[in-house]
Amino acid sequence: MKSIWRGYIEASLISKITVALILGIAVGLIFGEDAAVLAPFGDLLLRLLQFLIVPLILFTLIVGVNQTKLGDLSRMGGKVFIYYLLSSAFAIIAGIAVASIFNPGTGMTLDTSETFEVPENPGVVSVLLSIVPDNIITAFSELNLLGIIFTAIAFGIAISALRSSESHKELGETVFKVTDGLNEATLRIMKAIIQYVPIGIFAIIAEVVGNQGADTLLELGSMIGVLFI
Repeated sequence: MKSIWRGYIEASLISKITVALILGIAVGLIFGEDAAVLAPFGDLLLRLLQFLIVPLILFTLIVGVNQTKLGDLSRMGGKVFIYYLLSSAFAIIAGIAVASIFNPGTGMTLDTSETFEVPENPGVVSVLLSIVPDNIITAFSELNLLGIIFTAIAFGIAISALRSSESHKELGETVFKVTDGLNEATLRIMKAIIQYVPIGIFAIIAEVVGNQGADTLLELGSMIGVLFI
C-alpha cells in the first residue's frame, strides 16, 4: 500500500490528470447517472481551491512586494495590467469562438413572458474605483480578486516601508517574517491540494459524462480538437 501511495505522489501531475480524465470518462459511460455518487469528491476539490485563493494571493503578493525594490513596482504593475488585459481579451475571443462554432442554445424555447432589466454600463471610472475595496472583509468574502490584489500590494508596500525605516525596522521585520511564514504554510497546503486534484477531476468528469452521456463527450472532444487546430 505504501509503495502504491509513493508511486502516486512521485508521478507527474500531467500523467495523473490524464489518467483521471480517462477513468472519469469510462466510469461515466459505464455507470451513467449512478456516477453522481462521486459528486461530493468534485465539490470538495472546488471548495479546496476556493478556500486557498485568498491566502495564496494575499501572502504571495505581500512577500513578492517585499522582495522587490519599490522603484521596480511600477514596471511590475504595468506588466501585470497588460497581462490582465491580454488574458481578458483572450477569454472573450475564446468564448465568442466557441459560441460561434457550437451555437449553444439552438433549439431551446424561451418563455417570452419573462422580463429582465439590462444593467447599465458602469463606465471606466467606476471600474477603476471598484479596484479599491470599501471593506476588506467584504472583498475577501466575495472573492473580489482585484480588491484582494490591491489590499496585498498596499500592505506589502507598507511593510516594506516599515522595514526600511530606522524607528520601525524591527517591527517591520517581525511582520514580514510572520507573513513569510504564513506564505510558506499556504504553499504547503497547496502542495497537498494538488495531490487531490486528479481525484476531484475524476469525480467531476465521471458525474458530467454520466449525466449528459456520450453527447457531452463528443462535444468535449470537438472543443479540444478546435483548440489544437
